[in-house]
Amino acid sequence: MRLIFLLIIALATAGALIAFPDIADQHLRLEAFGWIFETRQGSFLIALFALLLLLWLLRSIVRAIFSGPGTVWRSVRMGSRKRREKRLRDGLAQWLDHRGDFGVKSLKRAKGVLPDWIMEMLKVLATPAKDQQVLHEHDDPLVTVLAARIATDPSAQPKPDLATCKAHIDAWLQVHPGAPLAISRKADIAEEEGDWSGLVSLLEEEWKQGHRSAHSVKPRLATAYIRLSEAAPEQAMTYLRKAYRLLPDDHNVLLAYGLGLIVSGETPTATRLWFSHLEKHDSIDIADALLATQSADALRAYRKLESKSDNELNHAQCWLKAELAHAAKLEGLAFEQMIALAESKNSADAWQSLATWYRQANDYENASNAYQRALEV
Repeated sequence: MRLIFLLIIALATAGALIAFPDIADQHLRLEAFGWIFETRQGSFLIALFALLLLLWLLRSIVRAIFSGPGTVWRSVRMGSRKRREKRLRDGLAQWLDHRGDFGVKSLKRAKGVLPDWIMEMLKVLATPAKDQQVLHEHDDPLVTVLAARIATDPSAQPKPDLATCKAHIDAWLQVHPGAPLAISRKADIAEEEGDWSGLVSLLEEEWKQGHRSAHSVKPRLATAYIRLSEAAPEQAMTYLRKAYRLLPDDHNVLLAYGLGLIVSGETPTATRLWFSHLEKHDSIDIADALLATQSADALRAYRKLESKSDNELNHAQCWLKAELAHAAKLEGLAFEQMIALAESKNSADAWQSLATWYRQANDYENASNAYQRALEV
């Protein structure tokens, strides 16, 4: 700092002497200890600054001799290191703020402040997800993994296409086999692509390794099994039984499993399961499926529900009871029960059923009113 201050004074003095040459040419006379020294002011000032610079240089040389070569090298590098550290901070600030080129140029100029592998990772961090390159044969596996993690981030916008994401995941698993996050994101890609068999194997692997809880895996596994049953009808019941064992109380799984049983000729089993489910859960989808199976003997099914009081029946059971009454040609009871359900529960399903009945009876005015009420709910 003192050297810089001295240089500033020297430059200011040199500028003044150039601007005012008459002052520089004036004579200067010094007398001390019998000695007389005469010169010009400009020459004297230049000689004085040169002497001060020489003294500073000699002082630095003496300090370097006593300190050793290592200290000299660190002193020389310190100024450059501080500049690189400043560029590193600027680059990180641009990346954090999402400004400019996200700090790419500044991070390149900061080389030497941190190890090279960290600088490579910082360059990857500064690159948006959609521009991340698949680094199959990069020298550092960490750089490959970081690029893949950024590119496959579910929250990244805009996201790379699925093919690029899959290539990143493959590169990730190649350098870090069995990485839990890579397997998880590979499962997400499989689900997005509709690769249900691949999704099943990946989810089962995560579950076995303890990387995912049963609570998070079972719903996705059950959905995958249902999709597989739709894609492979000859093995449908195998997949549906697996889904049912995972989530026996889920109404979507039970509905698919029951429909599979009906196709397989096991209608009584499906009916029993659905009636048992309705006693514990208010599921209108299950009730609608039951209505289709009980229409042939609607009166018997109606009497089974009629034996219970309305307080013991949930919304889905009340709706099914009224629908069964209508299917059994008990029109008065059916309309009475469905109107009561629609008005007391303000049920869109009940209003929809009433609208259908009125339309079938050619009572279009009441049908229109019922449809309107169903839309308002």
